[in-house]
Amino acid sequence: MFSTELVGGRRFAVVLQPGDDILGALAEACAAHGIQQGYLPVFLGAFTEVSLIGTCQPIEDEDAPLKDSVRVTNVEGTGSGTIAWDADSQIVQIHVHVAIGMKARSAEGYAGHLLGGTVHYVTEIVVEEVLAPRFLRRPDPAAHDIANLVFAAV
Repeated sequence: MFSTELVGGRRFAVVLQPGDDILGALAEACAAHGIQQGYLPVFLGAFTEVSLIGTCQPIEDEDAPLKDSVRVTNVEGTGSGTIAWDADSQIVQIHVHVAIGMKARSAEGYAGHLLGGTVHYVTEIVVEEVLAPRFLRRPDPAAHDIANLVFAAV
């Protein structure tokens, strides 16, 4: 475990419109406002479709990272996440987890890492900019080499 104090910056409300690509539009909002890192305390909306890391098949090793994904349609949900800057590619890396319910199936639920999706009605997101420390993503050997958030001096 490690922790650090955050130096906060600006706060933005971002409203995605019907048909918007969720992660692409959020990255555009970050670029428009010069946000390189932060967190998403509120992420909610209705989606025509989303893809999440998951599977409907039996899993041999529940400890290993899952490479499969599921696509679900006509859902509503909420989530949160972080934004880190990738200096090599000069783009933000957005990491969001959501809990969603399928409207036509008694809100049957799915939860997990958001790979992508499309806005159905409106999606509202609050972006809290972080000025320091620098958020980076680095492969973590203790977590099967998944790129985890680490902190560096600005």
